[in-house]
Amino acid sequence: MSVAIDPQAGTHFIGKIFVSPHACDRAVEHFGIDRSKAPMYVMDMLRKATLVSPLVVDEDGKPARMFAYRRIAFLVHPTEATVFTLYPQHKASESLRSPIERIIQRAVSAAERKEKRELKRISVRKAELSVERAQLDLRRAKSESTRVAAEMTAKIAGIDAEMARLERELLEIQREKTTLMKSVVAYV
Repeated sequence: MSVAIDPQAGTHFIGKIFVSPHACDRAVEHFGIDRSKAPMYVMDMLRKATLVSPLVVDEDGKPARMFAYRRIAFLVHPTEATVFTLYPQHKASESLRSPIERIIQRAVSAAERKEKRELKRISVRKAELSVERAQLDLRRAKSESTRVAAEMTAKIAGIDAEMARLERELLEIQREKTTLMKSVVAYV
């Protein structure tokens, strides 16, 4: 449901809905629904739909309201709960698709730049910590003092904890990008 387009999405049809024979035929044709189940399928989908426009015209020029749900467009009588027709809508017109694709591409590019920048930052920090850890480990191995060895062991444990934190941070950044990329799928 799209709150940005229709704050009442999913609440427009609470009573009885009439599904025209033509709409049932389109449900069978486009979605492979069994003819006997087509009216219920259309009603269930329409009850979840978002109002796209309160006034459009169908192929014959008759006025209708347009609703949408999961890339299905529904043409409904202007004042009654009667579905005239429905059809899948997988492609947007160029005038709408082009600016949206640019927005998506900018978001994808920004996510990729952030991931690359953070990967470099984390890799550099991990390399610095590895060098520091090796120096501490060497100092611990050379030391005769148990106090110095204990101090070095404690510092090494701190470095190991920071390395683990950096790994978690990197994974979170990668998950964030993955979540964004999954969202892009809805617009492709």
